[in-house]
Amino acid sequence: MDETIYADEMEILPSGNDDILETWTNIICTECGKDYDTKIMSNAYGVDLYLADVLNLHWEVLTKTELEEIAAEITETDQLDKFRKVCSDVVALLRHSYPEDARVTLNKMLFAQAITAIETYLSSSFVSAVMASDDLLRKLLETDPELARRQFSLREIFTQWEGLKLLVAKYLKDLIFHDIKKIKPMYLSVLDIDFGDVSWLFKAILIRHDCVHRSGFDKEGNQHIISSEEIEEIIKQCTRLVSKIEESLVSSKSTNHTCSWFTTEH
Repeated sequence: MDETIYADEMEILPSGNDDILETWTNIICTECGKDYDTKIMSNAYGVDLYLADVLNLHWEVLTKTELEEIAAEITETDQLDKFRKVCSDVVALLRHSYPEDARVTLNKMLFAQAITAIETYLSSSFVSAVMASDDLLRKLLETDPELARRQFSLREIFTQWEGLKLLVAKYLKDLIFHDIKKIKPMYLSVLDIDFGDVSWLFKAILIRHDCVHRSGFDKEGNQHIISSEEIEEIIKQCTRLVSKIEESLVSSKSTNHTCSWFTTEH
């Protein structure tokens, strides 16, 4: 039994809080049509579902906030403007004078911000492009191993198109942000966009991870010293990659059909 649960917004408990929140929903089995009263229990560490006499249950809980965020990303059209704004702000901050000790810390933050900008652009642009095209969505389903294994019932196909669209978009968003290296082959197999050699980007992503999660130190305890010139160069490289993608996306829009079977009106 495979089911995606679209839950009402639940209170978020702070870490360390052992309280348990309960709510109930109804699930209809996609195979036998049987109704199940389902208890959703959440705490600060996660969400669990309980169904009596049901085995091999695959489930996923999407809150109202998550649904709204995913829906917004699907229709987003200002990815390029956001990327440019972040890069412009980073360069402007690099131009200011700071004490040398502060400069070391600031540059780590600016470097991380620049890399986060390109990661966000890559994710959001891919999701919105694929969700807007029948042909691209079909290519994604044909080329992505995980989505190819997912089985959707006729009931889901005819009654939950919008929900399935959100499910695919969430899958893409989570996949890209948890394993950014998968974005290059996905752009190539689905959008026919070849990044070329972007080893510089994957190296920069590893450094960004250290800046965000280890205060700028690597696993061996060595501190990353990032110069302003390095940040400006990485922004130039990111901008060249984004320009290449934008040119390809613009040229492909005239040949791809709008995804008419994934609309909000039924």
